[in-house]
Amino acid sequence: MDASRHDEQPQIFRRILQIAATALLAWLGLVVFLSFAGRSMIYFPAKAEESDLLREAALRNLEPWRNADGTLIGFRNVAPSNDPRPRTSILILHGNAGFALDRAAYIPILQAAAPNLALSIHILEYPGYGARPGSPSQKTLLSAASEALSLMPVGEPLILLGESLGSGVAAGAAHQHPDRTAGLIMVTPFDSLVSVAQHHYPLLPVRWILRDKFPAAEWLQNYKGPAVFLIAENDEIVPPKFGQQLHDSFLAPKLAIVARDAGHNDIVSHLPEADWKKSLDFLRKNLHRAASSR
Repeated sequence: MDASRHDEQPQIFRRILQIAATALLAWLGLVVFLSFAGRSMIYFPAKAEESDLLREAALRNLEPWRNADGTLIGFRNVAPSNDPRPRTSILILHGNAGFALDRAAYIPILQAAAPNLALSIHILEYPGYGARPGSPSQKTLLSAASEALSLMPVGEPLILLGESLGSGVAAGAAHQHPDRTAGLIMVTPFDSLVSVAQHHYPLLPVRWILRDKFPAAEWLQNYKGPAVFLIAENDEIVPPKFGQQLHDSFLAPKLAIVARDAGHNDIVSHLPEADWKKSLDFLRKNLHRAASSR
């Protein structure tokens, strides 16, 4: 019996090695697959014909926003030139799914929250989304944001509103154009896309796999303008700790608001009008202070 047990030991050891080797090969295969398919797991663009988008925009009282080449790069609601109220521009940088028109709900919310301002609100369409040609990536989204900033109204404060992935785009744009960016509203933000991905895939070397890292906290290290961080308490996609970490690392004037009982996709409807007003009042107050100090 002892000899039989002795014979079984090498077989058990070989079996363990086979299982370990199979698991390692499966893990390596998954890493390789994600290395090639990584962007398809970040960006979920919705496509539409330009004619359909223009009809929908007209129903929402939005006008098309085009660049110098005539490419449709988004939609806008511009305050009348004869509006006597102080003017402020807001550029909305949306999340990784849908397209620009899906974020039209922000416009009446922002207008109601700032009745003393003449708001000109622009919603940027990313490359590869809606009817805009191109492919989404960190490089192309930041390039599109830079172009958008150059086309925004001059002579008035410009606030960037970044939603989810768009908060990373907003951070990158503020990093690249700090003198053009007067303030930030970060909706369901993160400190780095790597942090969020590592949370969802704890056993994978995400930092090696992910090509588009959107290191928002790093980008905002030297940004001096004010920022508001709107965090969803029950966010299952970007857990609230990542928005809190971005807020905690931010060194300029800041305000964090947690939307109680809100998830990632319903924070806009869950956040009370008073909190939207508080956000814009905070930015306006600190923008005024910044202007007075120059």
